[in-house]
Amino acid sequence: MKDNKKKYLDKKKIIFIILINIGIIIRIVNFPNAISEINGDEIMTIINAKDIADTGKDANGISFPVYLQGWGGQSVMLLYLMALIFKIFNYSLFTARLPMLIVSIISLFVFYDFTKKITKNEKIALIGLAVLVISPWHILQSIWALDCNMFPHFLLIAMDLLYTGITKSNNKLIYISMIFYAITLYCYGVAIYFVPLFLLIFCIYLVKNKIINYKNAIICIILFLVFAMPIILMFAINALHINTQIKIFNITIPYYPNLSRTQDMLFFSDNKLSQLFNNIIATIGVMFIQSDGEEWNSSAIFGTTYHITIVFIIVIIISIIKTIAKEKKKINIELFLVLIWLSISILTGFIINNTNINRLNSVWYILLILSAKGIYIIYEYIKYKKAYIVITISIYVILFISYNIYFYSYYSNVIDKSVCFSKGFYQALSYVKNTDKKEVFYDNIMDDGNLRLYLDFNHDDNKIYTEIKNDNKLKEKIDNLNDDEAIIIYVKFEDYHTELNSYRIGDYKIIYNDN
Repeated sequence: MKDNKKKYLDKKKIIFIILINIGIIIRIVNFPNAISEINGDEIMTIINAKDIADTGKDANGISFPVYLQGWGGQSVMLLYLMALIFKIFNYSLFTARLPMLIVSIISLFVFYDFTKKITKNEKIALIGLAVLVISPWHILQSIWALDCNMFPHFLLIAMDLLYTGITKSNNKLIYISMIFYAITLYCYGVAIYFVPLFLLIFCIYLVKNKIINYKNAIICIILFLVFAMPIILMFAINALHINTQIKIFNITIPYYPNLSRTQDMLFFSDNKLSQLFNNIIATIGVMFIQSDGEEWNSSAIFGTTYHITIVFIIVIIISIIKTIAKEKKKINIELFLVLIWLSISILTGFIINNTNINRLNSVWYILLILSAKGIYIIYEYIKYKKAYIVITISIYVILFISYNIYFYSYYSNVIDKSVCFSKGFYQALSYVKNTDKKEVFYDNIMDDGNLRLYLDFNHDDNKIYTEIKNDNKLKEKIDNLNDDEAIIIYVKFEDYHTELNSYRIGDYKIIYNDN
């Protein structure tokens, strides 16, 4: 009997190791060039991280800000992790994207641990891990450096620490979880709405059911506020337009006159009722259609977690509703945590204007946990269990293989056409770096603020770079290009005839004279 149990445990351990290795391998294959372009938000974080690593100040000269102005507002957790990596290693696309990769891989282990604990079922945890490992959302966010995507990972870590601390009566873990909950506020602005509301409701539940006492609740509140206060003050002074800047040693709580992120919420909309309706529709679409119309965030064909996963989520939601209605007793801590995590994620979607895959990123982990539970419930009730296992695994394997074919064959075309990426300018800079040209001119007639950032990050110290912002000067330079010069132009000038050599990358052309 003991031998059979040991074999069973060894089997689950082997499955876990296989899944983790698949997860790691699929995320490091062709890293960091699986996405060869750089996103606009990504390059802003990179440049500021460079400056923080070098000087302790961001690109605007602000000492260790708790929030970046960026393109209307950016969170800083990724910034400081990136700056730390830059301090240890050199600046490169690899080191810029490394923090997100590391945190995403860590999240695979944390997700498994949390799912196993909250479901009290290792099989469900393995199913959840399998679905997470092949999830398009998780794969995609792990291989590029978008600041907002730090939020779901640190939220998951905080949830795991809190639940473990509660169930093991370990106050230290509970207190540490409060620090991680506070850190989530530095991961993404949306956390300022999600996290305090979640903690308030969960705290009331825990105290009311005598799971924690008032003393521990007060300690938790104090710990959270101490670590969260700088970012809370930042949002307060910017939302209320209090023109002041607060310094805590070298840390700066800045005021940004043109910060737009505080205006991206329902509360600041002119027509709140109409906007609320639009937000509800967008949230439902993102969750159930798994697409926000921006193909670089999520493929309309495959979705964030594959469309079939929604079936299993619906199954478990129906099961939960039936259980609550039938038993008519107080909800246990596991179910309560799951329900408020899901409910507040949905509510957050309702109050965020123009909800998309990234803005609703607090929901994906909890949906994956629910889908794993749904898959397992069907297995429990179905008669032909082996057939169900084979069919389910086969469907997910086919979807996973198909997604990888799509990603490595078509996704680059999506990126090239996206206004959120450099559309070839970054690669054009890489191309001219490998030439013997001494001076590189580049067209910025459209006044794209990103181009200077791409150039700052991807330049050759041995070359001179000159910006051209005038149509006639651009044409004149093309007509009089010297042998030791190259020019990068936007494709709107491709009909301008020249006998010179050219090479097109995305929406940009490199023109040079080799005569």
